[in-house]
Amino acid sequence: MNTIDYIYRFDPKNPSAKPVPPDARVARRMLEDGNRMFAQWMESCQKSSFAEGSEPRYVVQCNGLEVGMRRTEGQMPKQAPFAVLVGCSDARVPTEMIFGQGFNDIFVIRVAGNVLGDECLGSVDFALNALSESVKVVVVLGHTGCGAVTGAVDAYLQPLKYWSKSTATYLKSIFRHIFVAVREAANGLNEVWGPDARDLPGYREALIEIAVTLNAAQSAYDLRLEVERAGKWEIEVLYSIYDTRTHRVNMAFDPEAAEGTGGIHIAHAPTNPRDFAGLAVKVAKTLQPPRNTSTTAMLAAE
Repeated sequence: MNTIDYIYRFDPKNPSAKPVPPDARVARRMLEDGNRMFAQWMESCQKSSFAEGSEPRYVVQCNGLEVGMRRTEGQMPKQAPFAVLVGCSDARVPTEMIFGQGFNDIFVIRVAGNVLGDECLGSVDFALNALSESVKVVVVLGHTGCGAVTGAVDAYLQPLKYWSKSTATYLKSIFRHIFVAVREAANGLNEVWGPDARDLPGYREALIEIAVTLNAAQSAYDLRLEVERAGKWEIEVLYSIYDTRTHRVNMAFDPEAAEGTGGIHIAHAPTNPRDFAGLAVKVAKTLQPPRNTSTTAMLAAE
């Protein structure tokens, strides 16, 4: 029987085969390359097509000495991730797997909507200080179809839903973290779609998609400030959106996004609050509402 394998590999003869990124640039590239491999694996699984007699294998190299094996009697391995990642708790986003990374590579913090509550920021602060020798990048990862962002959008569109007793207090606190991103997303849609944007078909779905991006960008911006306050100038703060349909991480609206990357790109965090309005407009322009028949006919007649 032919299979398509996604393998975590350890070579006992060469236990440190996987290179450690020397700087943030290489760390970012390793994450993008890892996601490229994962996306290819998922695509091959969906197509279920490969050459006769061949079994595709997508391999994640693991440094065996860092996966729980004892170096000497009674001594446990040192924690040494090269990336800190703040992501959503969504079960469809298996963080290490989608970035093609293994044990001790990523210090992962997951919370609904990838919002920055006290516990989340405390975890980031721990990583920046206790693990600063190995950490090269901090990444915020949002994802399409985020339930927390969807809930915040619905609460924004229907305030009574937010105030309802059926909405738990703790869930409301998550929505509050996301409301600013939702409002900026609405501003972007109004600018691009027009003042009647809210009445156009597809508005809610577009609002969710833009808010997902802005929410990740907002968290990345806040974390950039935290990293700068900590004086960790060598650590870069990045963000991206994981598309649960294509299995790729991509921030296509970043000016640095290069062509020919297979739709995979991790962007640097915003550096100025004004960046959010521009980002909202860029995403809104890709989500133009369908024109109705009468409008199309009028334009054709002109």
